[in-house]
Amino acid sequence: MKSSNQKYINQIPKRILISTLTFTFGFIFLILIPTVSSHLTAPTKLSSAQITGAYINGAIIVAVSLIWLAFNTYYVQKQIKPFERKTLLLIMMWTPLAGVIVNFILIRQEKRNSNNHSKTNTSKEPMPVQILLVILTIVVVLVIWIVYITMGNRQHSVYDPQTGKTIQVDNTIPGIFDIFLSPIKGFIDSAEIIVYLLIMGAFLQVVNTSKALEAGIGKLVKKLRGKELIIIPIFMLLFSIGGATFGMCEETIPFYAIVMPIVLAAGFDGITGVIIILFGAGLGVCASIVNPFMIMTAVDAVNKQGFLPTPLSTGDGIVFRVIIYFVFLAIGITFTMLYANKVRKNPKKSYVYDLRNVHSQTFKFDHSVVPEFTLKRKVTLIIFTLCFVLLIIGAIPWSDITGWNGFNWLDNWLTTNFPFIATGVGAIGSWYLASFALLFLVGTIIMATLNWTNVNDFYKNIVIGAKEFLSISFVIAVARGLSLILTDSGLAEMIANGASHALSINSILGVVILFLAFVLISIFIPSTSGFAYTIYGPLAAPAMFNASIPYSISGGIASSSMANGLVNLASPTAGPFVIGCAMAKVPLKYFYKSAWKLLAILLGTAIVLLIIGTLLPQSIVGK
Repeated sequence: MKSSNQKYINQIPKRILISTLTFTFGFIFLILIPTVSSHLTAPTKLSSAQITGAYINGAIIVAVSLIWLAFNTYYVQKQIKPFERKTLLLIMMWTPLAGVIVNFILIRQEKRNSNNHSKTNTSKEPMPVQILLVILTIVVVLVIWIVYITMGNRQHSVYDPQTGKTIQVDNTIPGIFDIFLSPIKGFIDSAEIIVYLLIMGAFLQVVNTSKALEAGIGKLVKKLRGKELIIIPIFMLLFSIGGATFGMCEETIPFYAIVMPIVLAAGFDGITGVIIILFGAGLGVCASIVNPFMIMTAVDAVNKQGFLPTPLSTGDGIVFRVIIYFVFLAIGITFTMLYANKVRKNPKKSYVYDLRNVHSQTFKFDHSVVPEFTLKRKVTLIIFTLCFVLLIIGAIPWSDITGWNGFNWLDNWLTTNFPFIATGVGAIGSWYLASFALLFLVGTIIMATLNWTNVNDFYKNIVIGAKEFLSISFVIAVARGLSLILTDSGLAEMIANGASHALSINSILGVVILFLAFVLISIFIPSTSGFAYTIYGPLAAPAMFNASIPYSISGGIASSSMANGLVNLASPTAGPFVIGCAMAKVPLKYFYKSAWKLLAILLGTAIVLLIIGTLLPQSIVGK
C-alpha cells in the first residue's frame, strides 16, 4: 500500500502544472498593467488606486503560486538524481512550462516502474465536477481581470422586467474573495432547484428502501422466461423512462446485479447487459423530457439571465423532446437486439468471448435474491409511476398548445371555493419547481407511510436520500456562482455577442457548430446541471437569442441535452459509465469496439434532428 507521501508525489505533476500556469499568468499580468494602463484614455483610464489594486492582486498570485511551485519542486528533488536535479532547477527557473513537462516525464516513469514491480492496476477516478468548476471559476476571474486591464470598465445589458426594456449597468469586477463568495451566492440564488432535488432524493430513497423496483423487475423476469429477446426492449424502455423523467443515471448501478445474470442466462454477453442499462437510461437522458437536472435547471438558468421578454417554462419544446426520445430509443433498441441476437447465434462474435467464464462465475441469477412482489410494493410502484405521470402532465402548457383552459378554470374554482386545500400550487400545465417539489414531497410521505416501520427509519430515509443529492446541489451552487460572475462582469455578454455573429452565418450550420461545441464542452463538464448553469444559461442561450437568424431557445436546450447525454455514454470523465463497465466486468476498450457504431449513429441522428428542428413550428420546438 502506498504511503501518504507517495500518494502526494503521484499528484505533483497536476499541482505543478496549475501552480506554473498561475505563476506565468500573474507574471504576465504584472507586466501588462503599466503597458496597457498608459495607453488608456478617458473615460476608460484607470485611476492610481485601481492600478495599485491590480498590482497587489498580481503580486498575490505570483507569490502564492511561486511558494506552491517551490514546495512541490522540493518533493520532486527527492525522486531524481543529482545531475537531473540541477537540470530541472535550471529549466524551471527560466522556462516554467518546460519544467512541468520534465516533471511529468520523470514522475510518470517512476510510477510505471513501481506499477511493474507491484503488478497492481488501480483505476483512476475522474476529477470531481465541482473541482473542475472551481478551477474554471478561477480561470474566468483571471480572464475578466485581463479584459478589465486592457479595455477598462465597461457596461453590459440587463433586461428590466418592470419597464420591459434593456438597460445598461456597470460591470462588476470580481476580486479574490469573490471566488470564494460565488458558490455561496450560487446556493442562495439556486435555492428553489436545490430544494426540489433534495426532495427528489428523499423520494427515490423511500422507493429504493421499499425494494419495489427490484421486485417489479424480478416479477417481470419470471414472466419472460423463454422469451429472452423481449427483455431488451422492455428493460431499455423502463430505464429510458427513468432517464427522461428524473435523470436516472447513478441509480442504474444496483441493477447491474439483477440484469447481468438475466442477460447471460439468455445467451447474450456482458456488453449486451451494459448497453441495456447504460444506453437504456442514457437515451432517456439525451431526450430529457422533464429531466430536472437538465431541463428544469436550464430553464431556470435562462430565466435568471432576464433577456427573454416572457420566461420559459419546462413545457416549452416538450413535443420536440418526446420526438427525440422515441427516435433515439428505437435506434438503441434495434441496435442492441441485432447485436444480442448475433452473439447468441455465434458467441465467438462477442468482443468479450474470452471473459465468458469470468462473467458466468461472477453473475449467477438467484431467484431468492429478488424481493417478493408484495401488494405494498405494487402500490408503491403505482404511486412512484403516478408521480412522474403527474410531473409530465403538470409541465405541459396545455392552454398554449391546445387553447383549452380547463385546468386554469379548475384551479380558479378550487382556489375560490376550497381555499383551505391549496392556493399557491397553480394550474396544471403551469407547474414549476415549487409545485414539482410539492408533488414529490406528498408522494414521499404516502410511500413512506405505506411502508412504515418507525419514525426513526422514516427520518433516516429522508436524510439519506437528500444526502445523496448534496453533491449535485454543490455542482449547481458552484455553477450558478460562476454564471453570476460571468453575467455581472459583462464577460458573458461579450462572449455571447461574439458567438451570435458566428451563429448568424447560417441557421443550419450554426446549429451543427453549437451542438458539436456542446459535445466538446461536455467532456470536461459531464454534469448535466453544471453544464446547464455554466454554459447554456449565461452563454449559449443569449448568443442564440441575439443572432439575427431566429433560434429556438428550447431547441437549444434539447441540443445541449443530446450532446451532454451522448458524451456521458462513453466519456471516461462520466462516473456512471466507468462504474457500470467495471461492475459488469467489461473493459472499456471492448465496450468502445462494440458500441462505437451505435454512438456514431446516434450522433448523426442528433444532428439530423436538430436540422429538422430549425424547420419545425414553434409549437413543436418551443420558443
